[in-house]
Order: sequence, then C-alpha cells, then structure tokens
Amino acid sequence: MKPQTFSKFVFILIALLILAGQSYAGKTLKDTAATIREAIKEQVKHPGYIKVQDNLCCADILFTVTDDGKLLVKRIISDNAALSAYITEKFSEIKFTKLGSPLNQYYRIKLSFRLI
Repeated sequence: MKPQTFSKFVFILIALLILAGQSYAGKTLKDTAATIREAIKEQVKHPGYIKVQDNLCCADILFTVTDDGKLLVKRIISDNAALSAYITEKFSEIKFTKLGSPLNQYYRIKLSFRLI
C-alpha cells in the first residue's frame, strides 16, 4: 500500500471514530435528560395545600444528579416559599439506579402549576 493512500485511510478512519463518538455522546445526554424530566413529571404534582395568587405557581429549579443517583437542588427561584419547600422535599425522594452519564451536571427545569 502506498504511504499516501495509507495516510488517507488512517485519516478517514480517525474522522469516522470521532463522529461516531460524538453521536453516541449526544444520544446519552438526551436520553438522560428525558429520563430525569419524566421522573420529575411523575413525582412532582400540584401541591393542593399551597395557596396561590392568580391561580398560578411557577418555579425555576437548578439541580444536579449526584453519583449515588439522588437529585440535589442547588437553587430554586419562586415567589412562593411553600412551593420551594415542597419541590425540595419531592426532589429528595427521587433516586435513579441506572441513569448513565453525565452525572454531576447542572440541569434546569421550570415548573408551572395552575389551579383549575
């Protein structure tokens, strides 16, 4: 095999490996985020005991998933202190056994509750 042909072959092989690795990492990140979002959606329902103004409660939550699979709340922005306490309590109850990577990343979710 000619040296020039061999170098082209090696270059193409390395490029394909890099592209394959990036597509696998992207799917893992999307799958992890979707799994976390579904768990939060199932676990955190409207707290009926919290009084809301204008029938709407909103919270902006920044959290991370620890190595042991627990959700650790870093920050909650909400105008309702009872809602913040409720979210912290519910997030502490969620635990993942097989989440995959990436762990210890920051995630952000906005929750809105409306009384009907």
